[in-house]
Amino acid sequence: MDRRQYTDRVLTSLRRVTAKEREAIRQELDGHMEDHMESLRELGYDEELAEERTIAAMGDPEEVGRELNKQYPFRWLVAGWIAKALIILMIFSTVIGENAGRGIRYWNYRLNPVAEEGSQLSLLLSARSLDLHQQVGNDELWVYQSALGTAESENGRETGAEILMMAYDHIPYGVVSDLIFEDMILENQDRTDTAVCEVGFTTQKGILPIRGFVETKPGDTYVILSMDRFGQSFSLQIPLPTEVEP
Repeated sequence: MDRRQYTDRVLTSLRRVTAKEREAIRQELDGHMEDHMESLRELGYDEELAEERTIAAMGDPEEVGRELNKQYPFRWLVAGWIAKALIILMIFSTVIGENAGRGIRYWNYRLNPVAEEGSQLSLLLSARSLDLHQQVGNDELWVYQSALGTAESENGRETGAEILMMAYDHIPYGVVSDLIFEDMILENQDRTDTAVCEVGFTTQKGILPIRGFVETKPGDTYVILSMDRFGQSFSLQIPLPTEVEP
């Protein structure tokens, strides 16, 4: 099923619209799908796969049509009630199945988020890919790399562990606030050294890169990431890569 066939199936469920209104709905749906496909193209997807993933993320066409049809008697602006119906459908999809829920995350770079930053260590000794997730309210924190090496600071060079993370909002087109994540604490294994994580900058909407660095000792196998802010708290042990022998 291609984009046009998907839209045609949505429109067949509408019973109380004029030809002009039907065309406006078609254009609105096509605009949503084009925006989503463009986002996937930027992530490296080819045209065919981008279209397939976009259609999957939109949800069942008959269900979308039924939701739109329910809203129409109120005569809301086309953009407003289409957006509301799609959001209702996407929230419903997260409940009814894993595949639908995964499709929603694709809507805004959320299924397999792409790492925004690489290591910023001045000397990288070893690195380890991770896939750790921690929910914080409507947001999710994704820890994707730990590394050992040296970093430059006001006190000179420090040897320790670097943790790379990214936060993103589960709500479609939601915004992640840096106020929530700016005071996360990173501690070494025996809690003798503590550092505050740094919130970075990105041009991608709805995601927030975060980096933490803390001094470690030989033999440390993990560091501790914790947060206690705005009623949200957690503590995670983050495994470190194997140390490089001198």
